[in-house]
Formats: sequence, structure tokens, C-alpha cells
Amino acid sequence: MASFRDRCIHSRQGGRLASTTTADIDRLVAGLKDRPRVVLHFHGGLIDDTLGFATAERLAPVYEAAGADPVFFVWSSGLLETLRGNLPQILNESVFRTLLNRVTRYATGTVFREPGQRALGVAATPTPRAVAAELAQVRTGQEPYARLSAPRDVPPLSDAEQKQIAAELSADTELAERTREIVNSVVPPGQVHPTEPAAAARDIIGGRAAAATLMSPDVVAALAARARTGERALVSTALVVRKTVRVVAAVVGRFRERNDHGLYPTVVEEILREFYLANVGAAIWDAMKRQTADTFVAADDEVRAGRYFLDRFAELLAAGTRPQVTVVGHSAGAVFIGNLLDDLARRRAADDDLVPADFRLRDVVLLAPACTVAQLAPAVRRQAELFDRFRMFTMTDAAERADHLVPFLYPRSLLYFISGVLERGPSRRSTVTPIAGMQHWYLDPAALGPDSDDLRGFLRADAARTVWSPGPGAGARSHIAFDDDPQILASVAAMLAG
Repeated sequence: MASFRDRCIHSRQGGRLASTTTADIDRLVAGLKDRPRVVLHFHGGLIDDTLGFATAERLAPVYEAAGADPVFFVWSSGLLETLRGNLPQILNESVFRTLLNRVTRYATGTVFREPGQRALGVAATPTPRAVAAELAQVRTGQEPYARLSAPRDVPPLSDAEQKQIAAELSADTELAERTREIVNSVVPPGQVHPTEPAAAARDIIGGRAAAATLMSPDVVAALAARARTGERALVSTALVVRKTVRVVAAVVGRFRERNDHGLYPTVVEEILREFYLANVGAAIWDAMKRQTADTFVAADDEVRAGRYFLDRFAELLAAGTRPQVTVVGHSAGAVFIGNLLDDLARRRAADDDLVPADFRLRDVVLLAPACTVAQLAPAVRRQAELFDRFRMFTMTDAAERADHLVPFLYPRSLLYFISGVLERGPSRRSTVTPIAGMQHWYLDPAALGPDSDDLRGFLRADAARTVWSPGPGAGARSHIAFDDDPQILASVAAMLAG
């Protein structure tokens, strides 16, 4: 029996080989000759390399006991460290707390008032003190404003309302003071900062200016570039006001389009996207997704782990070995699998001589998948040529809402955070995105775009394709528990054993 380390393919940035060599992959694939069952496992993207190897060591006996030869793809993103380190600090910043209060105030006054009441203007919104009292509930583990239910039709924030909100914010002394604190931390009183945002950003990113906030460097740079003696607070506050009004409009727009996550989480998400995106893991998430795609790319510079393995494995298939192949992906491992399926489809389209025309994966198993609906939908459309069976284990929406990413501060799960903050749309701008593992996106037909109809229909066509946890067949109550839940592992082992 091979050591679990011999079953690992260790990759790094760009999908390039890390500690694994091409000779290691050659030996691994040779060991699969004439084996009846193979499972390719892709761990989640939150963990580092060390935990990735630990996952392989823990799961290897499970797969082997089911009669399958495992191959583990080990990689690292560092996302969890960033989220754990930065999010609590951001959500406790004085400027964030002020922005949270003001955005919540105006969003509440627009989303949850009847159209006739909105004609009264911002004067009818709750006071900052009343909002602060409601927001204080997070300290006891309660979600502020969770009892509120938005009307079916939410009008957009009108130009008149935006101007009225901007006027109030411009006269807001607390918001001005928070802005002054940031600017003074970058540009001490009496000094003049470079007036070009690019030059200011170089200073800030290079560590030559110590900002008292984890706002994105480009935001701080824009504030600093406007900070000149005598007009520092006025000009910089005007920028914060404009961005804050934009956040209010975005929150209202999400309720209007019915892709909100509840008032409090939605306000938090939109503030993070407008002011803090660079420091909440968005770049890491983006790079991690690129890594799972780049690993299958043909490149002249260096060997790519995924492509090299598939090339050697395809040669094995062409030589007559035909194992039943199952792929298992946890969290961002589902993104990895999505790219694997895309690569198989490309090889099919290119009439790749190595891949037999009748070869298909037997099982695709996703555990709390963090891939988007848009990524998974094309794969299920091509199920007939790519795989035989599909099963997704993921949490009910109630469990997803109870799995708090940052207790007392962000009362939703990691998948909610990815959907509401980290994902980017076709234009590369941060945008709210349906995630395949979130039941939330399947509960309201109007909340999903046309791309999801095929996925919804595919899942509903066979009840065995979806297992909601906790429930019969799965007991996981947190995102990180899906590859360690006894019921889920028993179910996967039963699938492997046939």
C-alpha cells in the first residue's frame, strides 16, 4: 500500500508543481494501471499546504477501504488566514462602525417603508441613536433587523433621495471626524500629500504612510490625494459621502433585485465591497480560482500539475486501463473540479487522441461547493458526455445562516461571504453572484438568473443528487466539517464501492 504522500500532487501558484516532480506523477499514474477504481480528491481552498496533506492522510484510509486508489491534489490559498486576521479588525474599526450606522439608517428608511411613506424623505428614517441600539444586538449574538421583511416591490433610490442623503451626510460631524482621522494618519497636519492618487497609493502600499484603517489602499490614496492644508476634511469627506450614497443605493438595489442576504449582512457586504475590498481576501480568492484553472493550461515555461497528470492518465486510458473514476471536491475544490470538467470538454472538442471517446467520470461529488452556478451549469448540461452520477452535499439555508464566519459581526457563512463580497462578474467588478452550494439561491426562483434554470432542473430530476445537511445522510453544521462528517464519508465510500 502506497504512502499517502505518494498519492499527493502538490502544486503552487499558477498550477505549477511544488514539492511534487514529474517523476512522482509518472510513478503515481503507473501505480493506477489495471486498478478498478480511482478517486481524485480536491480539498478546500481555505487551508494551507500542511493542512492539505493532513486531509490526504486522514482520507486515504477511507478511500482505500472502499476499494479505490486515491489521488490528492494539494494546494494552498491563505484565504482563511486573511479572513480571520482582517475581518474582525475591519468590522471593529470606528470608521466602519460609523458607515454601518449611516448606511443601515438610510437603507432601513427606504427599503422597509411603503412608497407613500418614502415621500416624507430622510426625515422619517430612524435616528442614528435608534440604529445604534439595534446594531448593539450583535454583541449578544442576535442579528439586527432580522425581523424585518422587505416588501415584494422595492423602488430604486431616486435621484432626489440620493441628494437628500448626501446633504445630510455632508453635515454629519461624526462622519467628518472619522474621515479626518484617516487623512491625518496618512498626511500629518501641515504637510501636503501627492495630489495624484497613483503616487499616494505607492506611498501607502509601500508602507511609507501608516493608515489607521484597513480600507483598500486605492480608497485611502484617493482620500490622501485630496488632502491639502485648509481643505483636507472638506474634500475628503465629500468623497466618503459620495461612496456612502453609492453603498445605500447598492443595498436598496439588492433588495429590489431580490439578491439580498438580509438587511444587516447586505449592508456589511456592500460597505466591504466599496471601501475594503482589497483587504477582505478578494485578490486571494481571485488568484486561487486562477490557480485552479491555470493548472490545466498548456504552457511552455513550466509544467502545470493538473495538465501533466491528465496527459499521463489519458495515456493510461488509451492503453486499456479503464478504472471507474470519481472526483470529490470540498468548497473551492469544486472550482477545481469545474475546471477539470472544462478541460475534459475541451479535449473532447479537440478530438484528443489520448482520451477515449467513450471515457466518462463515474461520479462527481461536491461537498459544500463554492463554485458559482454559472460555472457548474455548463458541466451539467454536458453530463451525458462527461460523467454518470452527481451528488452534492451542502447545508440547508438555515444552517448556512447559523454558521457565522465572524461570530457577533458577520452572521452568515463563508459561502454567503463569497457570494456577497468576493466574487466578480464578467466585467471583473465585484458583484453579487449565485453560489452552487447555497440553498438560498434555489428557494426563490426570481433570485436566480436564466443560467441557473438548467442546474435547478438537473438537481430536481433526481432526488439523490442533493443531500441537505444537517439531515438524513449528512450531519455537518459548518462549512469546514463536510470532509470530516461520518455520514457524508460513509455515503461517499458507498458510492465508490458501487
